[in-house]
Amino acid sequence: MNSRVIFAVLLIAAIGLIAVYVLDVNLTGGGDTAVDAGTNDKGGEQVSSEATVINVDQEIERTKHLQESRKKIMDGMIEGGLASRIENPAGKPFIYVLEPFYLLTVDEQTSLLNVILYYYMTEDRESDVLSIYNEDTGQEIGTYTPSGLLMGE
Repeated sequence: MNSRVIFAVLLIAAIGLIAVYVLDVNLTGGGDTAVDAGTNDKGGEQVSSEATVINVDQEIERTKHLQESRKKIMDGMIEGGLASRIENPAGKPFIYVLEPFYLLTVDEQTSLLNVILYYYMTEDRESDVLSIYNEDTGQEIGTYTPSGLLMGE
């Protein structure tokens, strides 16, 4: 029973940190976010990849000051039982997710993965794809890029 209470408290804390992160991004000039980087406001039509790179670079510069908060969120994901490992060996970041991660909404999953990707991209611009693995099977189940989340069936 104690482990469930601890998990619930850590999950609530992680979601609270996400809310603070999202609020800070919105208050500091929010319009284009990393998730929106591939489209514009005119009907969602695709913009050039050069423009996307510029938007991502601008987003990295604009949110560099959030690195400490991003790290706390990542640590909270591990402590809260959402992930077992979050690492970036040789510029190839990955996360091993646990069962509770699947209980989150797609928006919550995307928010957390965005935090992780931008944490690593801020330090190494070439780390632009986050691979997602299932801890139980060891299989890759998806990827997350500045263009969004792609999960396998």
